[in-house]
Amino acid sequence: MKIAFITEYTEIGGGESNLISLACELNKRANVTIFCSGRVKKLAEEKGLSTIEFKTGKKWFKSLPLLNYNKALLKELDKFNIVHAYSVNTLPSIFFCRSKKIWTVHGFWERPFGLKGFFIDKMVDKVICVSTDVCKVASFNKQKKIKIFLGTSIECKEKNKVCKFDINNIMISCIGRFQYIKGQDLLIDALVSLSKEINSKITLRFIGDVNGNNIEDYKYKESVLLKAKAASSVNLEILFEGFANDVSKYIKNSDFIVIPSRYESFSMVAIESLGCGKPVVAPNIGGPVDIVKSKKVGLLFEPGDKEDLKRKIKDAIYNFFIFDSEACRNVAKEFSVVNQAEKHLVLYQSLFND
Repeated sequence: MKIAFITEYTEIGGGESNLISLACELNKRANVTIFCSGRVKKLAEEKGLSTIEFKTGKKWFKSLPLLNYNKALLKELDKFNIVHAYSVNTLPSIFFCRSKKIWTVHGFWERPFGLKGFFIDKMVDKVICVSTDVCKVASFNKQKKIKIFLGTSIECKEKNKVCKFDINNIMISCIGRFQYIKGQDLLIDALVSLSKEINSKITLRFIGDVNGNNIEDYKYKESVLLKAKAASSVNLEILFEGFANDVSKYIKNSDFIVIPSRYESFSMVAIESLGCGKPVVAPNIGGPVDIVKSKKVGLLFEPGDKEDLKRKIKDAIYNFFIFDSEACRNVAKEFSVVNQAEKHLVLYQSLFND
């Protein structure tokens, strides 16, 4: 079976890292090619995947698709049994190809409902939703959509229970792109307040950077940097580590991971952290609701509420003995890229046989 993935995104975020991991796993049993560009293309090729250069701008006018008949692109796409779009702006470019077409919807911002949802329904044979929350938002009929959780390839082999926790020196990491929805500002506010209540030294590491060239995201990062500079104190140290292809080393060197997002459609960071046996503090919305179902693996806070975020971080510190690294890893196994790939292959085969 020949499978083509296609994405407009050029930088590496959670969705893109998952795309490459999924493609690598599928490539063991099928012939996979990714139509992409930028850093995504570079990383895919480093992983030994076949790629074809692809770029596109926004192909929608509000909710109306700007269909694009690109003869050269269609000639390439028609060589594949399955064409799998991993971003919404690629859909108008693949509309005219004759292969079976699938789209993975990653969140409400792609607007898989209303008039746009109506047109998407006509463009693809199947829609994959990455979480229960996304599945509820996507307004396609039950025959059109299917829920398949994202998966991680990160797995740390250490089998020890969470240990060596020093309540006097807390190490927290926050991993993700700088964007308002990711809530780094909320985390700083929460920790500034918490540092005044406890005697522990807290070190916070931010891993990530701005993805792309969005001016608002750069402004947001600058505001976070200024907030961090004003926030640093004897009890609180804030470090900015920049972008990292491999975040596992930061996860392993942390006591727990905080995901301060105002919304998370899935949260690759959560399952990557659990895969390393590390508990998480995450928002009680979207994907984390599917993932964090036990206090042995993490705590959920009310999204956007910095006071509740502070309370949950404080709970994580003072009740750290509740967390169980083996329980964390067991949850992560449910969200492995191997399971994700297997479910994709079943779906692909069912479409191929139609």
